[in-house]
Amino acid sequence: MTWPTDKEMKLHSTQVFVFMLILTLFFAAIDGVISVGIAAATDSDDAPVLEYDYDGPDVGYYTDFDFTDFDLYTEDHDDSTD
Repeated sequence: MTWPTDKEMKLHSTQVFVFMLILTLFFAAIDGVISVGIAAATDSDDAPVLEYDYDGPDVGYYTDFDFTDFDLYTEDHDDSTD
């Protein structure tokens, strides 16, 4: 078994670094193209937009929620034990 010389090690390290830089730029370009394509395909006025208007304090989920407004027994609800 022979170990690489310092010159070979620097050369191989540089080659790996350059190759990784090329791959990074390639995949960043592909990601950019795909992102622009998806944004163009989904950018329409007909797309549903979810908007949440919450003016309450930012203290967590359901902390200031009033459950008394819910009607758990609607017309479709069937309590019968057939």
